[in-house]
Amino acid sequence: MRVTTAHGWVSNIQYAGFFLGLSRGYFADHGVEADFIAGGPNAPDTLVSLAAGRAQVCTANWNPFLDARARGNDFVLIGAQWKVSPSAIISLAGRPLHRPEDMVGMRILTQNPSDSLILDTIFDNAGLPRDYTAVPTGFSPEPLLAGDGDAYLAFATNQPITLEQMGLVEGQDFHVTLLTDLGYRVMQGLYLTRRDFLDKNRDAVTGYMAGMIRGWRAAVTEPDAALDLVLNEYGADLGLDPQQQARQNELQIPLVAPTPEADLFALDAESLTGPMTEVARATGREVPPLHEMADLEVVPEALALIS
Repeated sequence: MRVTTAHGWVSNIQYAGFFLGLSRGYFADHGVEADFIAGGPNAPDTLVSLAAGRAQVCTANWNPFLDARARGNDFVLIGAQWKVSPSAIISLAGRPLHRPEDMVGMRILTQNPSDSLILDTIFDNAGLPRDYTAVPTGFSPEPLLAGDGDAYLAFATNQPITLEQMGLVEGQDFHVTLLTDLGYRVMQGLYLTRRDFLDKNRDAVTGYMAGMIRGWRAAVTEPDAALDLVLNEYGADLGLDPQQQARQNELQIPLVAPTPEADLFALDAESLTGPMTEVARATGREVPPLHEMADLEVVPEALALIS
């Protein structure tokens, strides 16, 4: 069966496992004809592609997923790419940030108004007063270097590379602290499908996930093969920077598979019903019961196909 995935961004190294699964026939081994819709600045929203039936699986973030469900779309989570979220805070050597207490009184550079909810949650979970200032900025960390803020909300697989390319050294000139280590445990890189598609084609969905997991296992153990495939085939026309892509891959592997025993793509029920629900409700969103919004058995069933 054909299963098309709508990606949220251009075909770069962040989809390495999918591309390896595609090129090596891992999806096909499980009866799935995999295809994809590349994302990017001018691409349709992944959730729109899923709702319209142009894709059977898509990637999305937590709040947009909930918003789509609130509009009547019966979408269901089936997996999560990141075992550890890449969301992080960058700080400089002059005022390093390693724990929530270090954030008190800081000016924190943020990209979205909703980022304040993330920061509020970190302070609340740590039992600290919400003593910080959110400073709007863009997606480059240069304002941090210019002194516009004391810390910068970032992705551990993105902006640190920019700083490295400027000659700065992590651990010496700047520090990267994952939000997970600050007590904010929210899954990212969510994969979802329509409930009706899952009900009618469960074998295809579990086969798809089996191919995905095999692809990511290969991406973790064969990073050079993954990089070569992205640069020379799936992302060949995008002008990707080989050094940047290689470094991004180095940084993302420990977040996708922090240990050799990690169950890739498995959903964390505790995270979904705990901090993720708290964050959503703080924004006025309704969170459905776990069994309605997520199927926790897709990944175990996929693993059974592999073993």
